[in-house]
Amino acid sequence: MLEPMPFINNYLFAIFVALAVFQRTFLYLQVEKYNTATNTWSYVTPMVTKRCRLGVVSLNGKLYAAGGYDGSVFLNTVECYDPVKDSWTHITPMRVRRSRVALVATYGKLYAIGGYDGLANLNSVEMYDPEKETWKFVQSMCAHEGGVGVGVVPVEIDLDV
Repeated sequence: MLEPMPFINNYLFAIFVALAVFQRTFLYLQVEKYNTATNTWSYVTPMVTKRCRLGVVSLNGKLYAAGGYDGSVFLNTVECYDPVKDSWTHITPMRVRRSRVALVATYGKLYAIGGYDGLANLNSVEMYDPEKETWKFVQSMCAHEGGVGVGVVPVEIDLDV
C-alpha cells in the first residue's frame, strides 16, 4: 500500500539531519512535527542516535530513520518512530553502512538505495520487510552513487498478463 509522504496522521515530520558550515558537520537528535490543522510545530521525542546525512521515510504510520554519520562512524543502524507512543526504537540494522542514503517506501517495504560507506559510493540496494524484520539485498543500481534522490511513482502491475 502506498501512503502519502511524509505525513502521518495529518502531521508532517522534520528531522534536522545536518547543517554544514565551514566544513563542520552538526549532528542532531531532534525531531519536530507540524500540525496541519493548527499551523504549528512542536517537538517529539528525540532519536536515540545523533546522526546526519541519513535517509528518512514514513511507512504504515511510522517514521524510519536509517544510516547516516554520527561524527566518527558511518552507520547501518535504523530507528523507527511510533507517533502513538511518541517513542523511537532500534530495528534490524541494514547490512551495509550507508551515509547519504536514499530511503523510500513502497508496497509495504523500505528500500535503502546507494549512499556512502566511508570508503566509496555505493550502488547496492537493500529492502526491509517490516513483517519479517529483515533486510536483504535486491538488484543493485548500474552506477554507484551517494546522495541519490528517490521518488515513488505508483504503477499497478497486472500479474495475470
